[in-house]
Amino acid sequence: MNKLIILLALLLPAIAYSQQKVITGVIRDANGPLAGATVMEKGQPRNLVAADEHGRFRIVLHASAIVITYTNYQRQEVTVKKPGEIQVVMERSSQGLEETVVVGFGRKKRITNTGAVSSINADEIRDVPTSSVQNALAGKLPGFFTQQRSGQPGHDASDYFIRGVSSLNPDGNRPLIVVDDIEYTYDQLAQINVNEIESISILKDASTTAIYGIKGANGVLVVTTRRGAAGKPKFDVRLEGGGQAPVRTPKFLDSYHTATLVNEAYANDGLNPLFSQADLNAFKANNDPYGHPNVNWYKAIMRPYSLQANTNLDISGGTSNVKYFISGGAFTQNGSIRNFSTNSDGVNSNYFYRRYNVRSNLDIQATKNLSLRLDATVRIGDINQPYAMNVIGNIYDFSKFHPYSAPFINPNGSYAYAFDTQNQLPTINASLATQGYTRNRRTDFNVLMGFTEKLDDITRGLSLVGRVAYASVEQNTLTLFRGFPPTYHYDPRDLSYHLNTGVSTGGYTYGTYRTLGNTDLDNQRTNVQIYLNYERMFAADHHVTSLLLWNQESFRVDQDATGIFPISGQAPQKYRGYSLKVGYDYKQKYLIDFNGALNGSDRFQASRRNGFFPAVGVGWNVSREDFFSKRLPSVNLLKLRATYGVVGSDVAPGNQYLYNQVYLQGANPYSFGQTNQTAGVISEGALGNYNVTWEKARKFDAGLDLNLFNDKISLSADYFHEYRYDQLVTPGNTPLILGIGVSPSNVGITVNRGWEETVTYQDKIGAVQYSIGLVWSYAKNKILYMAEAAPRFPWLAKTGHSINQPQGYKFAGFYSAADVADTKVAKPVGGIAIQPGDLKYKDLNGDGIIDQNDITNIGKPNLPNTTIGMPIKLRYKGFDASVLFQGAFGYSLGLTGTAIEPFKGQFQPLHELRWTPATAASAEFPRLTTNPSTINSPGSYNSDFWVINAHYIRLKTVELSYILPRKWLPLKINNGRLYLSAYNLLTWSNVSKKYQSDPEVASNSAGDAYLTQRVLNLGLQLGL
Repeated sequence: MNKLIILLALLLPAIAYSQQKVITGVIRDANGPLAGATVMEKGQPRNLVAADEHGRFRIVLHASAIVITYTNYQRQEVTVKKPGEIQVVMERSSQGLEETVVVGFGRKKRITNTGAVSSINADEIRDVPTSSVQNALAGKLPGFFTQQRSGQPGHDASDYFIRGVSSLNPDGNRPLIVVDDIEYTYDQLAQINVNEIESISILKDASTTAIYGIKGANGVLVVTTRRGAAGKPKFDVRLEGGGQAPVRTPKFLDSYHTATLVNEAYANDGLNPLFSQADLNAFKANNDPYGHPNVNWYKAIMRPYSLQANTNLDISGGTSNVKYFISGGAFTQNGSIRNFSTNSDGVNSNYFYRRYNVRSNLDIQATKNLSLRLDATVRIGDINQPYAMNVIGNIYDFSKFHPYSAPFINPNGSYAYAFDTQNQLPTINASLATQGYTRNRRTDFNVLMGFTEKLDDITRGLSLVGRVAYASVEQNTLTLFRGFPPTYHYDPRDLSYHLNTGVSTGGYTYGTYRTLGNTDLDNQRTNVQIYLNYERMFAADHHVTSLLLWNQESFRVDQDATGIFPISGQAPQKYRGYSLKVGYDYKQKYLIDFNGALNGSDRFQASRRNGFFPAVGVGWNVSREDFFSKRLPSVNLLKLRATYGVVGSDVAPGNQYLYNQVYLQGANPYSFGQTNQTAGVISEGALGNYNVTWEKARKFDAGLDLNLFNDKISLSADYFHEYRYDQLVTPGNTPLILGIGVSPSNVGITVNRGWEETVTYQDKIGAVQYSIGLVWSYAKNKILYMAEAAPRFPWLAKTGHSINQPQGYKFAGFYSAADVADTKVAKPVGGIAIQPGDLKYKDLNGDGIIDQNDITNIGKPNLPNTTIGMPIKLRYKGFDASVLFQGAFGYSLGLTGTAIEPFKGQFQPLHELRWTPATAASAEFPRLTTNPSTINSPGSYNSDFWVINAHYIRLKTVELSYILPRKWLPLKINNGRLYLSAYNLLTWSNVSKKYQSDPEVASNSAGDAYLTQRVLNLGLQLGL
């Protein structure tokens, strides 16, 4: 028996060893290896290893499953059937309890955060093929409202707002932008290379923005850039190239159909037809390209697609003492104009954008307690556009170019001109080929130096942080131009050429190119911060955090010629403040945060310069209660939270110092003597307001965070209410008898309320991981008081309605012949007589006259009050796929001029649905007329016939990627990824029923902005 026991003892190790498996592999995410990821045998928490700097690991298993975890990534469980090497692709977690989010001057765990914060890791938007960061955020973050007004290279960045708008001041709704704790402008954010970014957070409530005090009322967008990690140098290269094309191509009528409608309009106005039947027949036959041209100017000028490319190189690594992250990138985006250059002068008049960026983030552990950082970045951008021309605007403008005005080019190769128009301009291709360009070069330079000194010798968890940052912007404009080229009208009847001798003549020879240079922007911003940080856990249950900050900033504008009123040599704008944060949580169960700021701006006079902005946040983590977790173990997180506080905004319209009396020099010169000799004068400007101060906002937010079934389902929902008061508005109720203008006063009041939520479901079926989400935001505001003049009728008032609420007439059908003859039917008095087929409007005051007293609120503001996003993701082994549907609802759009009006803009298919006696019952457009100021013109009589309630849904982004197997990679390349991405791929919108514009163009405009682009992009990422 003893021998048997001894034999078994000898055999057991061999048996056990035979059951063990040696597993090796690589752990990575979509961007490369994850150094430090933890690999643990399932059920054996002591059997674990960490991945090395290349993401590689080796573990000996007794069972058949491993669990991989990594901070801010989803936990993965992998079943291993046999020994060998595996590849594990980790996915970022958007709902992990231990996920950290960036807030003002620090980070917080999601489980203990009481404020309203939405965040995204940059690797989720890094593949989106757009030059501007904010474009890639649409539909991904709740509370983030965007509008991309243009697709012009270098000017395609979206406007954006956090939780809609609340201020009556047009410039007072822009969020504060903070990059690595330093303030940026809108333009600076648009130029950041997303490859440099680690994460983006938006702070939305008073608790998270109060620390910014006088700058926090509109929310804060916080960007954190990437930093190095200890390890061998890692080289990552991204190469991308793609094509772009307009989201929608406008359709215009050809010469025959245009001429037919022109004749009809002439007849409606009692004029003789402009074109004979022989002309119409020639247009229809389309066999006389010089005598009866038929040119689609859009197709003749614009390419069907253009190209863009993006290249990035990152180098990171270091030791325990020195870590570095270095990034360089080049982005190029070409315009959509065809190449009309003669190749003899080398002049490029096309639209294009070129951006070059370099960033270096350096971290140094100087001593045991002292760490240093040095960040430096340079961005250079060139934006090119044709000289003195909006190409899309010229294509749309019927008064400048008809489809039959001129041939594209004359038979002998000379340029033609629009001889049948008033200005007789050279054709668009002639101007593009010969007249030059305007090029803006902008250079942004930023440097930040900082230190962190641990003060554990005083008390554990205490540290002192200091930072000095400098930022400068300089933008120069170079214009290369010359006059009109020689142009001719060709007469095919006698084969003769007639020189253009009108107002747009270029003579017989080309002029000499001239250059103009100008500095448009030149400013510097200096920021100094020093603060004490304290974070400590007491008795493993009590977690305390605090921060005490001193902050001072100076912003000097030496030159700014980009606005309506150029600025030169402006006195520096000063800002100084103190901020305090105190947080406490007990077992991550009961949470309380206090934030406050005492700061001020020199925009206001000394006694009203500083203000205190406090906020408090509380939270209850119900799922951490024993009575709850035992009864509902499937609920991983149930947290209730609420915040309340006051924040401010120092953005003021007009003069920098509104409390000063203004005197204007040189305005309205005075005449002396009998010979009318004028002399310069100094006149009194608007009265100063000595009591002017900042706007204030009282904000309340109530939120719920919920995770279910091992984080498969997550929900974050918020209700918010903002009361914005002391708003700076110019009173409209001041009698004009005063005889002088008045400065803005702190009297405006608005309210903004809404809700938002993010819901995500994630799971897997076999080896297929998937997730689907919904991002929903709703925000609606109302004006409570704006000091408007007392309206004659209540429907004329703006008070009680939304900010930027459009006003106009109420459409009531088309005038019939009986209406025109009936004196009881209201009509405009004076002007052009009403005819059958004209637009008819409601007579709101019942006086029988259609005039300004019948104007009322119509439609909705142009900013959507509801936005949605639906991200869908799939992952199978090395394959990844994701799509994002993004939509906007609850807004109105109305265009004027060349966008829709006949004889101002080109004739469109909609104009064929005009009113005629035969189509009176089904007409979708008023009768045609040559007069631009009739009741049918939205420029003269805006109405809800033109202002439509709009909505759209886009297939905003598509991303497909494949992680290349290691055996496919040559040389020392250790990881590779091939990806295909798209942006604005498909759009569904009701706007197309009336307008040929993108649904995000600015309302009350001509809709002739550079067309928004869809992009299809192919990329390759390699790592060494």
